[in-house]
Amino acid sequence: MQIRKAAIDSLADILIRHRKAEPAMERYGGRSDVRGRALLHQIVYGVLRRFYSLEADYSRFCRSKPDETAQMALLVGSYQLRHMRIPVHAAVSETVAAVMQSNPKGAGFVNAVLRRVAEHESPGKLKPYQRAELPRWMYNRWRDAFGAEVVARCCDALREVPPLCLALFVERKAWMAEAAASDIAVSVGTLSPYAVLLAAGSDVRSLPGYAEGAFMVMDQAAQAAVMALPDPCANGVIVDLCASPGGKSALLSHRFPKVKIIAVELNSTRLPRLRENLKRLKCHNVEVVQADGTQLPFADGSVDGLLLDGPCSASGILRRHPDAKFLHDEQDVKTLALLQRQLLKEAERVLKEQASMVYAVCSIQPQENELVLVDSKREWQMQRRFPALQWDGFFHAITEPICLKDSYLKL
Repeated sequence: MQIRKAAIDSLADILIRHRKAEPAMERYGGRSDVRGRALLHQIVYGVLRRFYSLEADYSRFCRSKPDETAQMALLVGSYQLRHMRIPVHAAVSETVAAVMQSNPKGAGFVNAVLRRVAEHESPGKLKPYQRAELPRWMYNRWRDAFGAEVVARCCDALREVPPLCLALFVERKAWMAEAAASDIAVSVGTLSPYAVLLAAGSDVRSLPGYAEGAFMVMDQAAQAAVMALPDPCANGVIVDLCASPGGKSALLSHRFPKVKIIAVELNSTRLPRLRENLKRLKCHNVEVVQADGTQLPFADGSVDGLLLDGPCSASGILRRHPDAKFLHDEQDVKTLALLQRQLLKEAERVLKEQASMVYAVCSIQPQENELVLVDSKREWQMQRRFPALQWDGFFHAITEPICLKDSYLKL
């Protein structure tokens, strides 16, 4: 009952008050035991991944609009009935008991609707955006940009729980052998020579070499963006913009041990975690600088390489962060695209003419991808990866040296 109550309260924070999922679950379920926290995570993230079909399911049996608590409870109960191996009576009674704690008058309503859900099959007809489990505006934009078939494949992946992906900073075969000796199933990532994949929910801190800095959690699509940046030169300087939590800086550090890496981060609250990660990962050639990426404290044409991992709507990583589709709307995408252009312009100012830069975002929205680059004076080679079972959706573009001719785009 307590976990269902925590799930109802967490979802209200996310869906009504537009707060992030992890802090919400920590706020309401942080004192639960390991098993309880795992169940809370499964229910909340499951509801977020399946929100639109669940809403269509229970709403068939509502004669009036549910209040906030009842709506969250119906989502929690419907998810258990449709997607978890929980007996019907337990799913219904535990959810209703959770509602009783804060909304006794709504408990009867929730009980009646959930019993109707249990008695019927899932709705056979869903609107395209409901079937895709995407906000209507996002589905329409993706369909218009990529076609319905591509969107369907993306959404098949986004409904699944993703594997854990690591970037290893030790010899990969040896680490995998050590993991296998501890009965940890692990496979090789295909997008980066540093990447390995493990089962979802693996305890990161218990994996071999965690304390010694053997790895960082990072999806292999993000690793591929870092791998796209060429070696600038011995004793050169690479700037990593928007560096927290430090995974990309760490990968740059281990790729280029003789190069100075400057990790730039604006948010002061993120700096302790950034420094802690870099220390654990033994990144001795990384300097952390707190600065605004739109007003960098570097001279024109002074940087030998640059990685700009811009703030974005996170549309490519909805399988890992399904709350993102409720935290951002169309206006946010426009606002973020403007910021991305400002960051790009400043990055180009400090970059040497014959140097390379990678622009990357964990979004597949064209407004945050190739359309950010249209006013650039540089030439770009671009890679957009759609969400798949083995990697997140991601976009990155690598500059070529400035050309006197008109710039062009490749995709």
